[in-house]
Amino acid sequence: MLEVITSALSLYSLLSVVLGLIIGYIVIEQFWVWRAAQGLPGPRFVLPFVGSVFQMVYDPVGFWDKQDKLGPLSWNSLVGNFMIFTQESKLSQVIFKNSANNNFQVCLNLNGERLLGKGNIAFMQGDVHKTLRQQVLYLFTKKALGKYVSVQEDCIRRAINNWFKLAKENYGSIEVRSVIRDLNLETSQKVFVGPYLDEGRRQRFCDDYMLMNDGLLCLPWSFPGSTLWKAIRARKRIVAMLAEFAGRSKIAMRKVKETGEGQPECLLDFWMADTVDRLDAWEKAKSESDDPDSIPPPPHSDDYEIGSTVLDFLFASQDASSASLTWVCHFLSKHPDVLEKVRAEQKEVRPDDNLPLSLNMLNQMTYTRQVMKEVLRIRAPATLVPHVALENFKLNEEVVIPKGTLVVPSVYSSSFQGFPNPHTFDPDRFGPERKEDIKYKTNFLVFGSGPHKCLGYEYAMLHLLAFTALFTSHVDFERVFTAQSDNIVYGPTIYPADGCILNIKERKEIAHN
Repeated sequence: MLEVITSALSLYSLLSVVLGLIIGYIVIEQFWVWRAAQGLPGPRFVLPFVGSVFQMVYDPVGFWDKQDKLGPLSWNSLVGNFMIFTQESKLSQVIFKNSANNNFQVCLNLNGERLLGKGNIAFMQGDVHKTLRQQVLYLFTKKALGKYVSVQEDCIRRAINNWFKLAKENYGSIEVRSVIRDLNLETSQKVFVGPYLDEGRRQRFCDDYMLMNDGLLCLPWSFPGSTLWKAIRARKRIVAMLAEFAGRSKIAMRKVKETGEGQPECLLDFWMADTVDRLDAWEKAKSESDDPDSIPPPPHSDDYEIGSTVLDFLFASQDASSASLTWVCHFLSKHPDVLEKVRAEQKEVRPDDNLPLSLNMLNQMTYTRQVMKEVLRIRAPATLVPHVALENFKLNEEVVIPKGTLVVPSVYSSSFQGFPNPHTFDPDRFGPERKEDIKYKTNFLVFGSGPHKCLGYEYAMLHLLAFTALFTSHVDFERVFTAQSDNIVYGPTIYPADGCILNIKERKEIAHN
């Protein structure tokens, strides 16, 4: 009996210690976050260990909307990470501009580093990041962009024809979000890796890509069978495939170099053509050196590293463009006067629709570009760009950001600051008379700012222009408005909550040509 009592007392003591430690941790955590908050508005109580992560994952719109209402600067906690949220453009600019040194590092998402890998270009700092950016700028020259336009046009024309067939099977309507995502995934694949991704493996690639996408929207815990675990495994398969393509592209571009026949067919080819030159120079330097082992290979020339970076490009281009094109259809449906101006410009720039699109032609579409800018402003696809503070950083006179803080600048909020009547869809604000794109340039953060500004911003704009030019010329469309049409969902970029349902049919002007 005495042994039973002693055992019970020991268990009670153990439970008391455990409970005391938990209570102690809760008290310390509450004290720490309130101290770190420095008087900023935020939640009254932080759920121990996990913070507000469940609300953020399961109701992101509601979570960020509630955070937004707390003021220009506010705080919260996510999975034990203290977070500062900023809406003010000037403060967001400070964070963006200090992401090249040891002040801040882009993290994109709570799952970002584990999912996308530490070598993702977004997470790079200092000279490594600068060197890689200098190399890949070559991929967005006029020559390269001109090649991409022809690929984009081919994908868009075929997609539109398929949408007519789909609409006939569905009483004349289509859900734009889903079909545009398919279009953009195919376009990105063909622009970036071209002939190397054969039809036999395309579906596997697409399935793995969607698994990766799911990983950005799930709870930040990886264990066998979990969404994040599946996403990480999918990424490894995709990178292995892209690394293989990099090796094949090197062989193809070396053949072009040696024979003078052929040309780059995709972004990967443009990159590998330059990489082959750098590898040849390295081999020559080694052959002429007394100590060849001391000469390192050119940076960013390894197939696996190249594959990882190409995946970064795919990820950056896919969801943001899909969201923006969906909003293009939404806003043009709501503003027929804008749509007619776009169509009038198309007739002027390309009176013969059978002529292929060109870079020069797209650059003449000044009004259509204004429309694209306004869509991007009023519905910034990537609404937030999370960073991590690598050291204590004085943000302003009142707030010092503690090391390790998750700092979240709101690109979406910045887009409504400064601009007159900011919630009104008005492409003329970017016209030559008003020049609001110049006056309020520091508030237009859709493509980021500073050392990590989006490398492919002009490629993205050309894709939006090409789609809008072809879609408005070929398609008569009418929005099917629902109670959810003007509401926003995250996925991980923002979309109309109903997916933007359109009734579509071929335009008579085109059909009779």
